[in-house]
Amino acid sequence: MVPLAAAAAVVACSAAMMEAVTLARRLALLPRPIALVGETGVGKRLIARFIHAHSGRAGPFVTVGGDEVSDSTPPLRTGDDRWAFGAGQTRLRGPYERAQNGTLFLEDLPLWPREAQSAVLRVLDEGAIAPRGIERGLPLNCRVIVASQRALDELVSDGRLLPAFRWWIGEFVIAVPPLRGRFVDIAALSYHFLDRARAELGGGVPTVLEPEALDRLLSYRWPGNVRQLQGAVEWSGVQAAASATDRIRIADLPPPVVRDETAAVLVDLEARRALSRWAFERAGGDRKRAAHLLGVHPNTIDNHRRAATR
Repeated sequence: MVPLAAAAAVVACSAAMMEAVTLARRLALLPRPIALVGETGVGKRLIARFIHAHSGRAGPFVTVGGDEVSDSTPPLRTGDDRWAFGAGQTRLRGPYERAQNGTLFLEDLPLWPREAQSAVLRVLDEGAIAPRGIERGLPLNCRVIVASQRALDELVSDGRLLPAFRWWIGEFVIAVPPLRGRFVDIAALSYHFLDRARAELGGGVPTVLEPEALDRLLSYRWPGNVRQLQGAVEWSGVQAAASATDRIRIADLPPPVVRDETAAVLVDLEARRALSRWAFERAGGDRKRAAHLLGVHPNTIDNHRRAATR
């Protein structure tokens, strides 16, 4: 179990997330395009940065979002760079050139106009860009990562993604799992965000979640995934600090999380055992501190750890 992947701060403790991170690490050194598929807020951009950090590329990580793209977006339509005419007649480099020897991250590409998708495909096929003001084209030397909220084959069937783009990606697809049901990741992320809030806000932010509050976080379905959890934990930390309590209570959680009436996710025995193992590692092998993190008796930590070795 790896509580925190150092590069890009990817918290990955659950088997599902570790599988995604392991595959990302294996594919990082390959120059070919990769697609990251997952719901909104699961951390696709973070995984993309993780891939970039392990790619050995010295260039920058450049993001192009769907809201920046239209059929007439010049840098994506032709591979040309944009120009800005000021006092110094400055040439502004477009995303392809800025990402040279680095990574170009294309967010929500299936939502882009088809002409913009075709433009990216042409640049990938030709393997070159043609910046204005430069006589010869430049070889395209950047890794391209595409993000999508839906399965690529579904998007092709719906006419949202060009079939040629799907063929270009091939099997190089990393599925980033949703947060619901990833109980150990929810706990690890909650304490990760709590630690960060305490570092940013200073004293007063509690170091521990009450068992009832943690259980609510574990069983909530998190439609906004990690992004929503981060906001919920930061809000709870601020609320608890204002109340001068030494731990986050269920009353400190955001009202939508507390009042949600949709079916809760069941935290089963195997999940409880995994949580005990995570808490034991976070506590540096101190069973009492681990029990304090989860609000259980130290014997429970021991029993769950023993069950894992049978």
